[in-house]
Amino acid sequence: MVTLPYRLQFVVSSVQQHAISSWRQPNNLYLDQALYLADQIDKETDMMSRLNIQATHTVSDSTEEISSSQPLESKYAIQSQFEYGSMAKLFYGKWAEYFTVSIIVIYLYGAVVAKGVMVGNSLSSVFKGITLVEEYWFWIVIFFVLCGILSFKDVASIQIVQTIVAMARYLTILAMLVGSIQQMSSAQEIQEMQWFNIDALPQMISTAIFAFLMHHSSPGMLRPVRPTSAIRKIIFISFIFGLLTFLFVCLTAIWAFPFKDLAAASFYNQLFNQGNLKWAYFIISFYMFLNIAALPVLTITIRKNLMKLVVPHLVPKDSLKITLPSAIFTLLIVVPCASLAILLKDEIEIIVGLTGGVCGVFILLTIPAALVLQGRKKHTVKYEDNPYISQFQHPFWTWGLIVLGCVFVPYNLYMQIKKIIDHYG
Repeated sequence: MVTLPYRLQFVVSSVQQHAISSWRQPNNLYLDQALYLADQIDKETDMMSRLNIQATHTVSDSTEEISSSQPLESKYAIQSQFEYGSMAKLFYGKWAEYFTVSIIVIYLYGAVVAKGVMVGNSLSSVFKGITLVEEYWFWIVIFFVLCGILSFKDVASIQIVQTIVAMARYLTILAMLVGSIQQMSSAQEIQEMQWFNIDALPQMISTAIFAFLMHHSSPGMLRPVRPTSAIRKIIFISFIFGLLTFLFVCLTAIWAFPFKDLAAASFYNQLFNQGNLKWAYFIISFYMFLNIAALPVLTITIRKNLMKLVVPHLVPKDSLKITLPSAIFTLLIVVPCASLAILLKDEIEIIVGLTGGVCGVFILLTIPAALVLQGRKKHTVKYEDNPYISQFQHPFWTWGLIVLGCVFVPYNLYMQIKKIIDHYG
């Protein structure tokens, strides 16, 4: 007896009733088609569980009158969450899963170290002159101890925490803009701006990708996207606001502060630690501490992916459950990250350059493009009625992203290695 997934039981049941009621007519192939589809789904459970859209659409093709009363979006609604590694394995095999998960783990290690360095430098500077709390290592220890403990707590689901962090983030951006404009108004003349510098291109790419990956989920933390049919409009508006924010923050910084100060400052907030700008300095520095709210999610993600790579049979079903393996792997995250944060106290640019410029390019450009490319090969059915269908369906766009990734990764890696050699050589 064929067992159907729950979402298909209603459809097939309706098909059976329709077929039985018209049994004497020659057009009674509905039941055979439905049962054949059920057999195929039963044989390929792993693949079809990841491609629910394909199964739903295939059935509704032959039973249009049954599902016509349902909203069109329901056929294409995302009903499950799938990790990068699982999608890579589905389309390319086990090796792709290992490669993808490894890239994600390395990136997340770098992100955690970068956040630790930012918190340590900022808060030790804020409390300068006060015994103990002015020490960089003190904040690193506090930061990563909390990181390990809170990785077993569901901090991400606490709405008030996420709302406070998001509001503080927007307040920080506003403080940077207003502070820069205040500095411009009190300056003798607007600083000269260097329009283009090829040597700064790798760092710009790395920083931009790192910033995007760090901030892309801000709107979703406050409220899920509803209705999903408006996703295009929401994405367009979000990207426009994001672009304008980056442009205004960067341009006002360039116009307000001398180039030598910008080049010498590892952290932008340090430029506000003067005269009438201290109010902005304290707001920006306080936001750094709120990075602790993002650490549990990052730690959980690293731990889960790392355990999948090394000991997949020991991964707990509940990612917040404390087990001996999960505790050990938490230490394998916290201790190395804390050690690197102490060693690389003044090297935030190198951390961001390697993390964003190499791993970030894979995560943001190369891997998604490769998944889309292979997914379109395996699934050639065109859904003209899909309200979410991409406007960039031509293979040129996919291959363009892959080519960009193939150019950016070696170039960024070479420039970062060169910078390290020049710095320490």
